[in-house]
Amino acid sequence: MQVIHFVVVFLTISLTKTQSPDVLYDELFSTVQTQRVFSDSKTFCDVVPRALTPNEILDLYRQQFNEPKFNLTSFVYEHFILPNTTTIVHDKWTIEQHCHKLWSLLTRTTKEEKFSSFIDVPHPFVVPGGRFREFYYWDTYFTMLGLVRSNEIDSINNMLDNFAFLINRIGLIPNGNRYYYQGRSQPPFFSLMTELANQTSKYKNELEREYAFWMTKRNITLDDGAVLNRYYDDENGPRPEAYFEDQETAHKAGSTDVYVHLRAGAESGWDFSSRWMDDENNLSTIKTANILPIDLNCLLYHLEITLGKQAEAERRRQAIHKYMWSSELQFFTDYNYVLKKPTNRLTLAALFPLWLDISTKEQGEFVARKVESSFLHDGGVVTTLSNSSTQQWDSPNGWAPLQFVTYRAILKVSGYETLARTIRHRWMTLNERVFSETGKMMEKYDVVNTHKPGGGGEYENQDGFGWTNGVYLEMLHDQQMVSSSIRYQTNILQLIFLHVFVLFYFLI
Repeated sequence: MQVIHFVVVFLTISLTKTQSPDVLYDELFSTVQTQRVFSDSKTFCDVVPRALTPNEILDLYRQQFNEPKFNLTSFVYEHFILPNTTTIVHDKWTIEQHCHKLWSLLTRTTKEEKFSSFIDVPHPFVVPGGRFREFYYWDTYFTMLGLVRSNEIDSINNMLDNFAFLINRIGLIPNGNRYYYQGRSQPPFFSLMTELANQTSKYKNELEREYAFWMTKRNITLDDGAVLNRYYDDENGPRPEAYFEDQETAHKAGSTDVYVHLRAGAESGWDFSSRWMDDENNLSTIKTANILPIDLNCLLYHLEITLGKQAEAERRRQAIHKYMWSSELQFFTDYNYVLKKPTNRLTLAALFPLWLDISTKEQGEFVARKVESSFLHDGGVVTTLSNSSTQQWDSPNGWAPLQFVTYRAILKVSGYETLARTIRHRWMTLNERVFSETGKMMEKYDVVNTHKPGGGGEYENQDGFGWTNGVYLEMLHDQQMVSSSIRYQTNILQLIFLHVFVLFYFLI
């Protein structure tokens, strides 16, 4: 049955790939991207034709491009409708009101536009914001945290059903619901989403299919027979949404082999980080597909536990401890299976074993101490200890999903609850200060130089922002619960003191 399933998936992907803009527009697409008609390579990926079909536009381009007066930019604007960018303007809201009210402004449908790069899904969905006009797989879990606190239950159910639809249609949850993303997935949070919504049993078949995808498409068997997983991409060539940038990187690398590693880095969600690079200051040395990531394998452990695959989960847990725990560094790191050695890069991915209950008590304490001594800054925790200056998933940037995972992971380490609350407080304070100054929730923040915006990467820092809103609301809920508990305990103590005082008064 599994073989039949993947044959069906392959045929479906082969059929739908023709909707990807790099295929639809062929050399027109590559010319627009390489001549930088738009500063953001993603823009042309999201256009829709005004009146003519893609074939008609392409034929017209082929007829006209050699004419002396031909202007590529004018041609594009004449024949395509450019995508809108989400702009959020708050109306004297508090930050909490802003986060609650934003969900309706970030909700979209695919509208079934002809020749759009959207993969149609049956229900509305929440997008991150800014240039991100589609939903993203792992973003959605952290967005859902906030939707729960906003009591947006219909939105949660809609997105779960959309993910189930995609798994059944193309055999995976893609990076985002665009045809140019369908060769890759993202960190597999679907089991955590269904757990959050208390609907795991409803999606058991889809969870099994997602597990089959990762275990047939992304599995690596090591010399001792242990099976761990990596990020990859079923397609090659430059990513359409970063076409110009990827070509530049391949030129620097002197090889097109780098494309698979760039695509794998995009599947990881950490696009990009020194975590994946031989030379942490040189993106062209990226080797993502050679690396077995600690966070991915922890998420698959959770999926195995969710599916009742206890034996597989235990084997994975043992392999994580064997290959990804460094006794020397006292920290979890990724493992390069090609070089047969750990990468020894210290990153917040090391918190996933604590968060998902894979680490030992002692390992948790070691990791918590390292976070406190090396990762913690005024605005929260940095993503890595490398300041590569050009990669956004490095220091000095902090990202909402990793703040949340780190905070919740360290809460589980006995004796480090104060550290966890400090991380929460510093991150929320940074969110609140930037919001008070700009009226925006940002995609990422500089947690070291807290008066500077987050930077690096292939595009400008975006606002909106789905997962930042979700994590803030979840942390705010935790903070309010602690405050309520303290007030309750204070009231009880005051009541006890009053009773003791009255009793003492009458006794004397």
